[in-house]
Amino acid sequence: MKKKKVLSILMAACMITALTVGCGGKEEQQSGEDSASGGGTVSIMGWYDEDDMQGVIDAVNEQLGGDYTLEYTYVSLSDYNNVLGTQLASGEGPDIIMDGAQFPARVKAGNLEDITDKDYVEEFSEEGLALSKQDGKVYGIPTYGWFSGIWYNKDILNDCGVEVPHTFDEFVAACEKIQAAGYQPMGFGLADGDTGWASLSGYLENSFYHNNDENPDGTEFDAQFASGEKTLDGNYNEAVTKWYTLIEKGFINAEMLGISNQDALNSFKAGDVAFFNGGPWQYNEIKESGLNFGLMPQLSDTGEEVYTGGGPSANVGINVNAANKEGAEKAMEAFASIEVQQEFVNANPGSPSYRSGVESELPEEYADIADTVNSGRMAVNWDRWSVNMPAETMNNEAISQLQGLVSGDLTVDEFVQALDAKADSSRYE
Repeated sequence: MKKKKVLSILMAACMITALTVGCGGKEEQQSGEDSASGGGTVSIMGWYDEDDMQGVIDAVNEQLGGDYTLEYTYVSLSDYNNVLGTQLASGEGPDIIMDGAQFPARVKAGNLEDITDKDYVEEFSEEGLALSKQDGKVYGIPTYGWFSGIWYNKDILNDCGVEVPHTFDEFVAACEKIQAAGYQPMGFGLADGDTGWASLSGYLENSFYHNNDENPDGTEFDAQFASGEKTLDGNYNEAVTKWYTLIEKGFINAEMLGISNQDALNSFKAGDVAFFNGGPWQYNEIKESGLNFGLMPQLSDTGEEVYTGGGPSANVGINVNAANKEGAEKAMEAFASIEVQQEFVNANPGSPSYRSGVESELPEEYADIADTVNSGRMAVNWDRWSVNMPAETMNNEAISQLQGLVSGDLTVDEFVQALDAKADSSRYE
């Protein structure tokens, strides 16, 4: 989601190269060192600002030992899927393919090498391989894990005599008390952000997929939905209606449709808002504001075995048409190393790793979400949908239709039916 202004992966190259020969494509490689005899450059492209991840850059190059040079091309997130998709469709593209929720689509299209038998794959947990595994085969590895939650202003809660809520009903009651005291309960920037969808999907993770006696193994539902065997309509409606309480009571309102996510975050940092949906990628910015804050998991009905939004972040794998296949294989070994995986975590305070041997220390402000994160209860529905439909397309549709829900132009049933309609037109098969 949205959310991740988190990682960069390696050295900057130029956008022109990416658009013409796929950054490290066959023509460029042949004019450089002979990859067949070892050495040369290995190309990778991504949407993260390389300045944020110099530690990762250094760690990868140290692992490569000078035998190869990994070159990184930055492409803005808004253009990334089009640029990468165009390159791959033409049989080119970077030697190492990096992608997030769209990674399963790259696998489905046959763009990635099977790495199932590589020893380093065994060092990653099954949860970490969720986006890169299809039909029992593995095509990539995660770089790190992300999770989301709800930031809260401790001073506002203390001033209003409110305890940190653990259930959805407690949260609603807390917002009512905070609002009555003259504070703004929730902050959302719905003009350009996905935090509304993150809030709803986080509640769905708890109330529909988990902790639900009538749907004890809810995650199997997503495989059926992705294949077209099930619809959201008739299944999601009750849970979405319960979450809609936040809109009915005005905690999420139409005025927020004209507010940017950064402006909403700024209001939270200024101490004007009690609760703000976000995650570790905002930690340093909030910390520097001097706010007295904490991070809690997404909402549930029971307060037990709480889940929060999250999952593997960017995944990396080998392009089947890699110009430097040997170098790409060495680069993958570097990405899988403890040293590089540790640098990914170090660059993102509190973010988990799916690689054994990597340590992640949660900041003190994460005390309320620590059990959820340490227990691995981090998941989102769109990761499960992505096995047979483009996750980005579904997310964009959900964000767009949720604006209609907030404005009052859509009912809950119409919102759910709109997602079904988009799924029907987007499935791969």
